[in-house]
Amino acid sequence: MPYSSVTPVADSVQSIDTTAGVAQRFSNWRPALSLVMCSSWLINSFSHIPRLNPDGISYVDIASACLKGNWASLVNAYWSPAYPFLLSVWLSLFRPSAFWEAWTVRCFNCLCLAAALWCFEYFLNGLLEFREVAAGSERKNPPLPPSALKAIGYVLFFWTSIFMTPPFLVTPDILVVIVVLLSGGIILRIRCGAENLLRFAALGLVLGLGYLAKAAMFPIAICFLLASLFAVRNLGRAIPKLLVAGFIFVVISAPYALALSRSKGRFTLGESGTLNYAEFVNGATRSIHWQGQPSDTGTPKHPTRQALDRPLVYEYAEPIGGSYPPWTDPSYWYEGIRPHFNLKQQLRTVRDSLERYYNIFSRLAGISAAFIVLLVWSRDYRGFIDNLWKESFLWAPAMAALAIYGLVLVERRYVSGFIILLWAGLFSALRISPTEAGRALIRSVTVAVIFLLSLPIVGSVAHSSLQFRSQSFQDWELAQELGRDGVGPGSRVAFIGAAAWDHYWAHLAEVSVVSEAADEGANGFWAASPELKARVISVFNQVGAKVVVARDVPQIFLADGWQLMPHTNYYVLRLSDHR
Repeated sequence: MPYSSVTPVADSVQSIDTTAGVAQRFSNWRPALSLVMCSSWLINSFSHIPRLNPDGISYVDIASACLKGNWASLVNAYWSPAYPFLLSVWLSLFRPSAFWEAWTVRCFNCLCLAAALWCFEYFLNGLLEFREVAAGSERKNPPLPPSALKAIGYVLFFWTSIFMTPPFLVTPDILVVIVVLLSGGIILRIRCGAENLLRFAALGLVLGLGYLAKAAMFPIAICFLLASLFAVRNLGRAIPKLLVAGFIFVVISAPYALALSRSKGRFTLGESGTLNYAEFVNGATRSIHWQGQPSDTGTPKHPTRQALDRPLVYEYAEPIGGSYPPWTDPSYWYEGIRPHFNLKQQLRTVRDSLERYYNIFSRLAGISAAFIVLLVWSRDYRGFIDNLWKESFLWAPAMAALAIYGLVLVERRYVSGFIILLWAGLFSALRISPTEAGRALIRSVTVAVIFLLSLPIVGSVAHSSLQFRSQSFQDWELAQELGRDGVGPGSRVAFIGAAAWDHYWAHLAEVSVVSEAADEGANGFWAASPELKARVISVFNQVGAKVVVARDVPQIFLADGWQLMPHTNYYVLRLSDHR
């Protein structure tokens, strides 16, 4: 019997719960729940020190360049264009001062989370529709009642929004969540019979935009497209529509991929995956200052230039600009890197990824325990496996994404949306006998999940709310002082310390860090002889730095001309006094 003509769920399902009843009850408390979520995201955003993470600085740098008319900055082989483009639109609406920039960007992330909440509801409604159709065709034990699935789903989404893609973290991963949930919702509706060309075209459009949000979505998009193929029971009807979806996906993706390839002189879809594989699997120097180590990772064509060995000093004044050039476009400095397969290294990476996945899922122990309890209670293991197999179009793309990340690098923010899809598939495949004991167990398990996931959410939001106080915004204070001292927009500066993690002040001052005594080089600088310090200062002078910035300068060196900037622990040395 075709899905589109299946009657509603069996009476036994209606005895537990009805979709209409749940929808009515949910419409009453949905506004309050949405308000709680949005308030929590805002508290989370505004309670943190207004400093952007290094990735966020690069994205905002690109957005700022777009505001100045430099749209070519969006063509970056490491940073995908969708997020900085949207940021540029958002910032153009408010034109925040440097002081309010970070908070304005975080408000944009809150808006993205609100959009993700809408997409989650779209996905969840599609899942409920699919379960109703599937349960009606099976005429067996009903699935979990909609009220239980909604409750577990919403608290899971809320948890991931706080602990996996928090709004204070300025990255495009929230956009990926939006794409994943929209794609899942579209495929569910295709499975329920809405398999028209417009639906497939929408899927291709969403997945194409997903690639523009993050390059890793290109192979994952292919997995979603294949899942849509198997969501249609008649492959003969599905293939032409899949070709339409694929065509739309290519139309959206190709212009950017071609622009990237032209800028690199070779075909590429993006270099972030290549660099990450070489770094996290093959052991190449991570993030910055790759000089060709280890020897089997390739030969750098134009690395950052090592000016001194002891202390370790790099300069990178040309040709890349930005607040911190090595992080403006890492693919330029890592040109020539050659990732390669090594079984031992790959197995080590997979082991590390499994440990990271274990840590993620252990924090969701409440949901895991609830699922196991319900599965054991049902005693229908074969039926669960059959149902899960029928729903492979839902969870298979999520598993493929987890596997793709597991081969290279796993971070919580990468996999948030895929974990929602995976748990949705697992709970949707459960079938529980509609007895009084079964209903009681479902209620108890649902309440337990809500409590166990809500408790850390409440703790996190409460802790964040206690952080509201007058916070010292040292990056902004330093930027102001540099401007007053004549180190204005476009100036070059040097840094002693880990500039990769500490350069938001440079973005705010619109200056560029062009040389540094990095990491261990910083300690070497303070321990160096006066003659060696003079050589380091000479390097800074040669690349045109106006000042040197450092944190927490030892008191014994203040006589050398270091001045503490008011209201900060940053010190500045004016190089005009040392030429």
